[in-house]
Amino acid sequence: MSRRNFFRKLKRRLGCMVEPYEQHVILTYLLRLATDSRLSPQGLGELCEFFQRNLAYLGLDRNDEEFLDHLMRFQEILDEKKGMRGAFRHIAGVIDKRLRQRLDDLKGAEPGPLETNLTILADELELDRDERGFFGLFVRFLTHAGFQRIFNEMTREHLGLLDTCAICLDTDRNALGDRLRPGAPLLASGVIRQACRTGNDLDDQFEMPDAVRTAMQKACGVKEDIRRYILGETAQASLLWEDFDYLNDIPERLERFLKTSIDHRVPGVNVLLWGPPGTGKTEFCKTLAQRLEVKLYAVGEQDEDGGEPTRKERMGSLQLAQSLLRYQSRSLLLFDEMDDLFEGSALVRFFGGKLSMGSKVFTNRLFENNPIPTIWTINDAKLLDESIIRRMALAIEMSIPPAKTRERVWQRVLSKNTLSLPDDDIRILSQLDISPAVVDNAARVAKQIGGRIEDFQFATRGIVKAMSGHLPKPKPSFTTPFCPELIRTQSDLERITRQLKLTGRRDFSLCLYGPPGTGKSAFVRHLAEALDLPVVMKRASDLFDAYVGETEKSIAKAFQEALDKGGFLVFDEADSLLGDRRYAVRNWEVSQVNEMLTWMENHPLPFACTTNLMDRLDQASLRRFTFKCHFDYLGEEQLCLAFERFFGMTATVRQLDGLIGLTPGDFALVDKKARIIGCEGDRDLLIDMLKQELAAKEHRPGRPMGFTRE
Repeated sequence: MSRRNFFRKLKRRLGCMVEPYEQHVILTYLLRLATDSRLSPQGLGELCEFFQRNLAYLGLDRNDEEFLDHLMRFQEILDEKKGMRGAFRHIAGVIDKRLRQRLDDLKGAEPGPLETNLTILADELELDRDERGFFGLFVRFLTHAGFQRIFNEMTREHLGLLDTCAICLDTDRNALGDRLRPGAPLLASGVIRQACRTGNDLDDQFEMPDAVRTAMQKACGVKEDIRRYILGETAQASLLWEDFDYLNDIPERLERFLKTSIDHRVPGVNVLLWGPPGTGKTEFCKTLAQRLEVKLYAVGEQDEDGGEPTRKERMGSLQLAQSLLRYQSRSLLLFDEMDDLFEGSALVRFFGGKLSMGSKVFTNRLFENNPIPTIWTINDAKLLDESIIRRMALAIEMSIPPAKTRERVWQRVLSKNTLSLPDDDIRILSQLDISPAVVDNAARVAKQIGGRIEDFQFATRGIVKAMSGHLPKPKPSFTTPFCPELIRTQSDLERITRQLKLTGRRDFSLCLYGPPGTGKSAFVRHLAEALDLPVVMKRASDLFDAYVGETEKSIAKAFQEALDKGGFLVFDEADSLLGDRRYAVRNWEVSQVNEMLTWMENHPLPFACTTNLMDRLDQASLRRFTFKCHFDYLGEEQLCLAFERFFGMTATVRQLDGLIGLTPGDFALVDKKARIIGCEGDRDLLIDMLKQELAAKEHRPGRPMGFTRE
């Protein structure tokens, strides 16, 4: 049946308050209650009053005066409390006869949308007769207000809850109770849960997720439509498979493992993805599902009102998804932020404890019997108890994507929204660990505002500051580019770069020392770019802490950050971190040097230390550097070359006489100053400004170094 015909048929049936098939079901419930020997005269009186008020609701004849007279007469007898026994048998017979007549009229009624949806879901969950019956009874209890009222009257005043349900369903009370115990298939499926309220009403003891209730009431009688209402839309990828190349062979290995598991329907498959926020765990799952050509459902991300779900709601959502998709082989589940499952997890994290499920039965059911492969994500795997990690088929750490990857993703997101940013701006923004979704939102806002670069910057500025606590560092107004001809050192830097790039070696270190501005940092950036590695720059001021032991922790975090990012670690002002221990006065001065030396000895990736004060370094640190390169002041010929490179005009050696002691950094600074005051083309003034920089230096070489004029 098409969706249009389905709703056309539904509209025709809405002429009465309750469609014919539903009337048949509800009248069957009421007939069984009215004729059951366990019902007291007072209980039957409640039913008589209900029939009087709801004739049209039940499709009974409003003009049936004889039936109404019998009902009212029984009410009078109850009030008078005379001849009650005979009247009870009489009215029960009248009700039995009248309801059976109406049921005969409704015998040919076709199942409506509600019954169709109930049947589909019950078949999907493989419920037995009693489980199906109770599920249908509960849905109708929640759907039909009139039936809910009389049902509650029965359970509150006249019959027990389990008795009332068993009578309505014409089943054994004990058998039904067995179906409703915790862990039984019906409750384990997640379509019905035990409630935590006190009372005798049906919804005091049991509850149904709104998603299930909505699906039963609104779905169009098609399995896929019911799944969509309950599980939501499948997650769609926004990144490409190639965007995760920085993870090396991890994506391919995980792809092969999950493909085999899905193809052979292997139960108990769970994968843990962990790593700090911004590493793209969720986006990777979406892209992985697209690669596997399976549907990915993110479970338990919001409660029934669209708000933050509780632990119980998230757990129920997972159980329901596993039950619904049990025979849907091309599916994958994502449970994001799995630490939400643990009660008191915030307190445990605060005190540095481990998160545990508690019940072994619960843990086994969750991780060993799940029919659908499930990917779990958490920011810090150290929070998990070993018993949980052991049950994972794979535990994969997601590292922060390198800046080049983020640049590529950002550029694609901007292009999708028909926006364009200068490469330098994208490069600056890509240094921030924010997700592509944030960029996408900002791009869409900018497009609505006007689509200009300024609009995008306006849209991102507030979000970036709110997430990271600060705005991105502005692009420097001038930089000292790496120019081999302006580097004065006895080491062959270009040969070192070529050889490292050729061999792919990463287990090396450098000590770059010499006066400030001589190009040490510029060379590190050049080398890192040649090796396609992000630079992780740390200054001594970033690491020092007033509390004992905290500086050592900061040093360890710096090395760990470089490992996480796969980056080129650079320590500026390294003499402050590697000071000679022979002259140490305090214990912490020794311990921080020891911490540095330990990490330097074992760090598997490139790192460099730059310093202006080589003679202050601890002697033990020197043997830990693979390369030690001295950067010196510019020679006379280099002075002429620097003048031409920075100012765009020539100057002779004689004109630059006496300027030994300058660096490329000094030329960059004078270039900036000249542009500000507007004297870029005045050679004499530029030379005079260079002399001023030389005179301002606090330290001058005792004698000219290198080549000098005679």
